[in-house]
Amino acid sequence: MGLFMITVWYAPHKAPDIAKLYLKQSRELPFVSKWRVFNTPGGTKGVKQYHLIYTERGKAEEAMAEVSKYFMPFMAIESFTYDLEPLMGVSDSYKLLGMEWK
Repeated sequence: MGLFMITVWYAPHKAPDIAKLYLKQSRELPFVSKWRVFNTPGGTKGVKQYHLIYTERGKAEEAMAEVSKYFMPFMAIESFTYDLEPLMGVSDSYKLLGMEWK
C-alpha cells in the first residue's frame, strides 16, 4: 500500500465555494483505497486541510495522478493552494537504514 498527504490552504471567505465543490466531486477514485480529511485553522493562510490518501499496492503514481486531476477544478478558486507529499512509514524508513523499528 502507498500513502501520500495533500495539504490544502484557502481563505476563510472561500470556504462556502470550496465546500460546494467538494460536494460535487466523487470520492471514489481509481487506485485510492482510503481517503481521510482533517481540517484545522491555517494561520495567516486561512483554512488548512490534511488529506491522507492510501493507495492500492504498487499504484501510488497512478493514484497521485487521479488525485491531482480531482483537485484541478479547485485551482480556479482564489487563494486555493495545495502540496502533495509521498509518505513512508517509520518501519520502512528504518529498513532503508538496515535497522528495525519495533
